[in-house]
Amino acid sequence: MKVIDFTGKTIIVAGAGGIGSSIAAKLNALGGKIILMDICDDAMNHTLSKLNGENYAYHCDFSDVNGIETIINSIIKLHGAIDGFVYCVGIGAVRPLKQSKYGFMQNVMNINFFSFVEIVRCLSLKGHFSPNGMNIVGISALGAFLGNSTKTAYCASKGAMNAAVRCLAKELAPKCIRVNTVAPGVTDTPMAKAAEEYGAGSKEHDAILERQYLGICDPSDVTDAVVFLLSDMSKKITGCCLPVDGGKLSS
Repeated sequence: MKVIDFTGKTIIVAGAGGIGSSIAAKLNALGGKIILMDICDDAMNHTLSKLNGENYAYHCDFSDVNGIETIINSIIKLHGAIDGFVYCVGIGAVRPLKQSKYGFMQNVMNINFFSFVEIVRCLSLKGHFSPNGMNIVGISALGAFLGNSTKTAYCASKGAMNAAVRCLAKELAPKCIRVNTVAPGVTDTPMAKAAEEYGAGSKEHDAILERQYLGICDPSDVTDAVVFLLSDMSKKITGCCLPVDGGKLSS
């Protein structure tokens, strides 16, 4: 029986709140050295306080795609080649079409999609990833598959991530780099609570459970899927999106 062990591995986790914090903690508990990237220093400090060993944090504004390469180069210079990368950054901004002007759409795409591709580009350069390869997981969303009014920008950004990953997986396979996504259903995070009213007994809660019949996800449910995709247990899986959705896509 295989045992998941990230001892000696250096893993970048972009996004230190909610699901990202849970992912960082689990990877660290399994032996990984964690490098956090986030715009919120408080979130990174809170997550770092839960980790063991030497772990690091880098302030990053993901809306500034052009500034990312400098940050990645600094990380590589100080910490060496990277074994894994998780992109758990996103804004769930919603606006009706009449208010979805280019600037708004561009900002959502910069944060939710373009920065992900830019980090993958930087990490996949020669000498930036482990000689044994690298595993990458992007946190997508069911919005990549299910449309909803006012969510054009958000759903488009997540759909773009899934489409890009299929291409990136094929292009990077000769470098022994695997690339996948995870699409969570409604998950108990601060971001979801800001967008959904799903308190037990509410109409919204009952409506969610009609489709997400296995229940609202916990961040640990998403974390377990990410850990699996980063590990050698998924060594023949690349270019795919793994839904962790409580059954929502099947209903």
